[in-house]
Amino acid sequence: MTNTFFKTFSAEQYKLSKNREIFGVLLLPVLLVFMVDGYIIYKANTEVFAESLTNPWVVLLGRYVFQFYNLLYPILVAIFVYACCDIEYKNNNYKILFTIPISKTEIFFSKALFITLVILFSVILPYLAFLLSGYFLSVMYPEIGFQNYDYREVIFYTFFKLFIALSAISMIQLSISLALNSFIYPIGFSMFMVVFSIVVARKEFSDFIPYTGTYKSFENILSENNSFARLDYSNIVMMILFLLASYYLFKRKRII
Repeated sequence: MTNTFFKTFSAEQYKLSKNREIFGVLLLPVLLVFMVDGYIIYKANTEVFAESLTNPWVVLLGRYVFQFYNLLYPILVAIFVYACCDIEYKNNNYKILFTIPISKTEIFFSKALFITLVILFSVILPYLAFLLSGYFLSVMYPEIGFQNYDYREVIFYTFFKLFIALSAISMIQLSISLALNSFIYPIGFSMFMVVFSIVVARKEFSDFIPYTGTYKSFENILSENNSFARLDYSNIVMMILFLLASYYLFKRKRII
């Protein structure tokens, strides 16, 4: 069983890694960090920082990076997850998948595991870029004051909670992509939820909307919040529920 699953996962990894969308979800968040670095360097060379007496991890790097992440990340995840499903719709790959002597369970969980691992690396890479950016700026531009604050714990928990939120979002998008063979619905739903989550972010029920997690990450980095809240536990539950829902939809698929 374990050996079969490993072979199935290796096959899924090889197949899904051919998607160009994987580079978007992995590299764009890192590129955004470096773009913000460029803006900070430009400001450092052209003006005196009004924020020099406050925490630059918050008012410069964190504020700008997570404003973009709030809008970008859920849509990137939606595009990537849809691409992982769309590859099976092309050339009727499901017909091939369901005729080989491997259970649907192993095929599905191989795909879900690959998606989760990509999301994990999609968070780890910008997390490292974020830390390295602060250290680089502290050496090259000590007048900004990055070296005066130890913000590592807050940064770690912010990115960790962002990973939980994106994992829940990826499973929701997987359910939609499996149920509806159309690019418009999963991407349109993701874009709508990004806007809706911002509008209702102050409402109590927003803690049960995983898409709020990216906006709350922006708030966490600003408020120096490194504790788990109801939203984070809700996202874990949502991730499991929609993983099971996706599994059910995958099992119900028929060969056409």
